[in-house]
Amino acid sequence: MICRLWYAIDVIAPNTDKTVEEPGVDIVPVTDRFFAENGGLQSAAGKAGFVHEHRPQQAAMARAVAEALNEPGHLIVEAGTGVGKSFAYLVPFIHAATMKKQQVLVSTYTISLQEQLIYKDIPFLRKYMAVPFKAVLVKGRSNYLCWRRFSRAFVMGDDLLIKGQMEQLQQIRAWMERGGEGSLQDMSVQPSTHLWAQICCEHGNCLGQKCKEKERCVFARARKNIYDAHVLVVNHHLCFSELAMRLQGGAFLPRYAAVVFDEAHQVEQVAGAHFGIRLSQYAFEYWMRRLHNPEGNKGLLAAIRDGKTANEVSRLWDEVKEFFARVEQEVRLEATESQRTLLEPLPVESGLSDRMGQLCRMLKETAVRESREDMQVELDSIRLHGEEMRKSLNAFMAQSMEDHVYWVERQGRRKQLVLYSAPIEVAPILSDILYASVPSVVMTSATLSVGRDLEYFKKRIGATRAESLCTGSPFDFARQMRIQIPRDMPDPNDEQRFPTESARAILYFVKQSMGRAFVLFTSAKLMQKVAALVQDDLQADGYTLLVQGTGTSRHTMLEQFRLPGRNVLFGLDSFWMGVDVRGEALSNVIITRLPFAVPNQPLTQARMQRIRDKGGDPFKEYSMPEAILKFRQGVGRLIRTATDEGVVVILDRRVVDKWYGKLFLQSLPECPVEIVSYE
Repeated sequence: MICRLWYAIDVIAPNTDKTVEEPGVDIVPVTDRFFAENGGLQSAAGKAGFVHEHRPQQAAMARAVAEALNEPGHLIVEAGTGVGKSFAYLVPFIHAATMKKQQVLVSTYTISLQEQLIYKDIPFLRKYMAVPFKAVLVKGRSNYLCWRRFSRAFVMGDDLLIKGQMEQLQQIRAWMERGGEGSLQDMSVQPSTHLWAQICCEHGNCLGQKCKEKERCVFARARKNIYDAHVLVVNHHLCFSELAMRLQGGAFLPRYAAVVFDEAHQVEQVAGAHFGIRLSQYAFEYWMRRLHNPEGNKGLLAAIRDGKTANEVSRLWDEVKEFFARVEQEVRLEATESQRTLLEPLPVESGLSDRMGQLCRMLKETAVRESREDMQVELDSIRLHGEEMRKSLNAFMAQSMEDHVYWVERQGRRKQLVLYSAPIEVAPILSDILYASVPSVVMTSATLSVGRDLEYFKKRIGATRAESLCTGSPFDFARQMRIQIPRDMPDPNDEQRFPTESARAILYFVKQSMGRAFVLFTSAKLMQKVAALVQDDLQADGYTLLVQGTGTSRHTMLEQFRLPGRNVLFGLDSFWMGVDVRGEALSNVIITRLPFAVPNQPLTQARMQRIRDKGGDPFKEYSMPEAILKFRQGVGRLIRTATDEGVVVILDRRVVDKWYGKLFLQSLPECPVEIVSYE
């Protein structure tokens, strides 16, 4: 297996922690008391003027989590919007960590949820729980400044840095002198990616106790906090990178006894990405630029005056460019195509792998000759990264990773080709590296079930033996939400009529709600066409139209949407989930079409073929459940609090015309469904 982010986190000896379990400790009773109507949080917080709202769904989830920690065992929980699931898992996890003397892990997908846990939920519980505990946010090693490399960059700046980067270094130094903690995310001035690569902590590039900067090492301080904490908060990417490292005998985190994955609907996608390959021309160029930057003859090799190896890097630049040109010529993507599955290895003759191997050998020899130990580890670190890239390249070209799908995709503004592979099924991988090694695994999200059944999700992530619970939601959806389906809409596959009629319907329903609307699309092409049709009309009536992909970041779009006014947001995939707009700012969600995945996408195609090979029905067993889950995510953007109210409009008539349409509607909370006109 190949872990893409291997260089982003630290490798330390596994099993170095002192975590032990106290025998005979039962955390269920204390968890029950905490969530009891007349005890726990309510009685403790009530004295401080805080009114705790007792939610049976929250208490039921907390008890199930506590039981999974006691057994120990694995648990899947669908906790509807408004349950307060973060408290429901944090409380028993904190009890387990403190009473059983275990370290526990909380993993999220989005930064916003991490921030909610670290800056809001955990401080609240620290204040009102009668249990002292420590929780820390865990970041990958490359997120921290390395003082040794930072100092070296100042000394060797003329050889290492390009124009403008010395000024950035000086700004970072001034920030650190004012008390900055040394974390990239907290810096007042964000350095360029290339500069940060020169000064951050990185795997394989540490002198440990020999480092003259060890007393003020930013990462050492962060790692000590990790080992002293009861609760570690991470993101899914870091978690799966670390799990992959354990397969190779390394580790970054202490041996934890339990992990909860919040936003668990993202687990399959993140896990698959971390056990595959992603290689681009830019990735090779980024690596080579650290050694020898053609812009002004900069780089590490210039700093150590190694012209011979620098010339080898120059030849590699040409080899990389030629290799990707040959791949593009062989694949022959049409103008309308963005990706293509490779059913067999590419017949591309190239010396790229051999040239990479030659350069890595030269770097090893250079490191041996180098008298300065800090430069030795720098060269070795870059070499190790290069060898990993070469390993990935060879695996992709030979298609040697079993049970993977391979494809080529055109991406970004540069329209560069990217080489991909991903496992067709992650369930067997998770069974080996997660469920078999971590005693208690809890997965939770607001949308995991299909037809109020969690079996589909459990099968996809390999947790078939896990206990399961669907709590429902405390919200009154029958009062708060209505579903409206316009009559006489054309079939979404009618490329002539559907965009025009969608534009008419959107104008009608947006004006009914005075803006305050999300319009969710599954196709950028359709979104752009409809946006062009409605833009003038909306602007003439004083509406602000925000369209994804027009140069404004997702974060900025959301900030603008939340401002008072008649705001309408057109969004694609990233707006279907993980977006939280509360109150009257969002009163209308329009689903343009049911979110079936494009069947010719490489991974979707491979998974459907796998089901077909086993004699199953790929539509019923994969396409439809995936679409229902995403549909529920989209609808879930509307009601975020007990006081929110609004309308969900579904422009796709298949939801009432097709046999499977009722399954989409049945997946939603009980609420009025109306067939309406948009004239």
